[in-house]
Amino acid sequence: MTSESGGVRRTPGNLRLLLFLARRSLFSSRLTLVLLTIAIAAGAGMQIANSANLDAFQHVLLEEGLAHGAGDIRVEPHEASRFPDGDALASRLATFPGVRATVPILVYPGAVGTHSRFLGTPVYALGPTSSPPFHVSAGAALAPGDRDGILVGSTLARRLGVAPGDKLELRIIFGAAGLAIDEDNLGRYTMTVRGIVSGSAGAYRFVFVDHAFLAAESGEPTAASAIVVHLDDHEAARETALQLAANVPGIDAIGWREDDPYLKNYLGANKTVSSVSYVMVIAAVSVPMWALLYIHVLKRRREIGILASLGFGRREVFAIYLLQALVVVAIGCVFGSVLGLALILYFQANPMFQWETLVVRPVLTVAAFVGPSLVITLTALIAGSYPAWRAARTDPAKVLRRLD
Repeated sequence: MTSESGGVRRTPGNLRLLLFLARRSLFSSRLTLVLLTIAIAAGAGMQIANSANLDAFQHVLLEEGLAHGAGDIRVEPHEASRFPDGDALASRLATFPGVRATVPILVYPGAVGTHSRFLGTPVYALGPTSSPPFHVSAGAALAPGDRDGILVGSTLARRLGVAPGDKLELRIIFGAAGLAIDEDNLGRYTMTVRGIVSGSAGAYRFVFVDHAFLAAESGEPTAASAIVVHLDDHEAARETALQLAANVPGIDAIGWREDDPYLKNYLGANKTVSSVSYVMVIAAVSVPMWALLYIHVLKRRREIGILASLGFGRREVFAIYLLQALVVVAIGCVFGSVLGLALILYFQANPMFQWETLVVRPVLTVAAFVGPSLVITLTALIAGSYPAWRAARTDPAKVLRRLD
């Protein structure tokens, strides 16, 4: 199968010829080839590393803020301070479509300390969960039914100078008279530090005790201050929250985007940084590529005139010089991928962000390489189109008579 284009019949063999001529012309100017390769490799390598880091940062933000944080939806009483039967409500909420898990939470104001020094802190107790709002950085988590154990946030532990195994005084202010509580509704307990915890949702400055222990001491064994709802799809939080509020009376259901502007804005900033990074790479690749290919075309005008006199039409000349952009992109992206891989491995060993147990390490994925490579390829095609068009518009008669 053949087709006409200018004065040359285009066949698969002719296409290979065009690619051969493109490579020959490009490789004959080694300085241009080297400079173009460096520009593309540097742009691709940096963007691959940036994409891997930013993708990892977004994943960590969602994991810490939602899976190991305040959940996708927080359900609170509309009027009362607590749900009288939080366990039953949690079980009911778990039946809604898209809900992966529900965790009743009981919280009271309190303080922890040693001897005469006490620091104020909320006292949390969680129902059974595989995604607690903290990470254990030292010691161990509480065993079920451990009435004497306590988990202490890392900041509190540093200020009080306590470690796993130490004794700690706990004070809890209850809102209503309950069991084993003094007349002033203040619970006094001597606890053993089982572990030190941290987390971006505030765990570093909270304390955690056994749920059954706190519920029994409060005199409300089934109460819950709130229910944390985990979803299969984080982005469905708003719609699911509206559904829960419409079908369960007496509750306020708040999705994470409405409840946590910090996380929402952080994710938005992460996307903005990613977009700016792509714009900078596009500018860093397109400008030198356009300039170098244009200069290359100007230096090859006599060669272009000879091709035209041999029967190569404008489309073939355009294709030859556009193929040069694709050839150099292919070479540059290979070297750029190697550079990007080296940077990813470096940042995995030396994370750009690290705070206690919150560590952002770039994830090695195919998407981190494919995305930047496609963007740079498209950039190269656009940047190389004008020099190729300029080559195709060369007047062979003027060039060969040295009039142009």
